[in-house]
Amino acid sequence: MNMTNPFFEVCGYKVISERMHETTSRSQAIVEVRFGHDCVRRSATGVGPVHALDRSLRACLQGHFPELEHVRLADYRVGVVDASDGTGAQVRVLIEATDGASSWDAGCVSENIIDASFEALCSTAVMGIMRARAAALRSAV
Repeated sequence: MNMTNPFFEVCGYKVISERMHETTSRSQAIVEVRFGHDCVRRSATGVGPVHALDRSLRACLQGHFPELEHVRLADYRVGVVDASDGTGAQVRVLIEATDGASSWDAGCVSENIIDASFEALCSTAVMGIMRARAAALRSAV
């Protein structure tokens, strides 16, 4: 996967979810992001794969984008686009994010729920950066 936006390039990610001996499950994600010529690779654990991806992505971005400090997931929805292919169907992931003052949606459609979730997380981060910078410009004028 190679997502390009004005702020960072995602080089790739890896997610491992495991459940051992019928106890709680855990997930670990590794995300690699490029800023110009610099690559940052971070890993994190979470209660599920989306939580682990979010924490890993934030770890990569935290030093470059302080605007994301207050951005949080407010809602996460998944829907099947066309159920004719059963569990191989395309899904639509919609994430509502908030910075505490306002909220916005980002989403993605894919056959892979993890890909769709990760792309939506990246989109909410990009939109969070853009909204914060636009607000800072308006207040500076």
